[in-house]
Amino acid sequence: MADRLEEYLDGSIERAALTSEERRQADAIECAIEETRAFMESPHSPDLTPGVMRQIERLGAHRDALESRGVWRRLADGLWMPRRIDLQVRPVYVVGAVAAVVLLVLVSPYRLQPSRDVTPAVAGAVTEPRIFVRFRFEAPDAVDVRLAGSFTNWQPRYELHRTATGIWTIMLPLSLGVHDYAFVVDGQRWMADPYAQHVDDGFGGSNSRIALLAPDVPRS
Repeated sequence: MADRLEEYLDGSIERAALTSEERRQADAIECAIEETRAFMESPHSPDLTPGVMRQIERLGAHRDALESRGVWRRLADGLWMPRRIDLQVRPVYVVGAVAAVVLLVLVSPYRLQPSRDVTPAVAGAVTEPRIFVRFRFEAPDAVDVRLAGSFTNWQPRYELHRTATGIWTIMLPLSLGVHDYAFVVDGQRWMADPYAQHVDDGFGGSNSRIALLAPDVPRS
């Protein structure tokens, strides 16, 4: 596609021979060339940033394909390769080369500098370790069993799944430390885990407690 665009810009093929996609790309390139020519002929030095940025947005998805083997790479390479220019060289190459320089100069800072809205990562930041815990509860007559605890602000947020007759289970990643919890059966009954340590819930009942330690911390 890039070769056909070069042939069109060189005048070797007519616009009617281009596909609709090639016409859109050709229009974007010609627009950039015209703005660059206007800049060169102007006695002043206007700010081309808005216009160039509009062209960059239009080129968008096509820019990388053109840079890979087409017009932009060849124009950029031509800037650094010494060659003789005679009167038979078509003006579109000279103007196109200047357009490529303007685009490269204006686009490069946006590629190299990080966005101001992005918060840089903190060097040496450590992710809080978590341990997967499997909760199991026997409730043969239950229709719905949920888990609430200090890690959910005591909201019955996690729904257990029936894995066998009367057996409800769920596996959750919890942070290290001590966690209190209880099972909520059918939205009404708050029941402690019969296989865990029980602690007073402060309302005349009891909750269950689990202590999660790092693997290298000895258990007393």
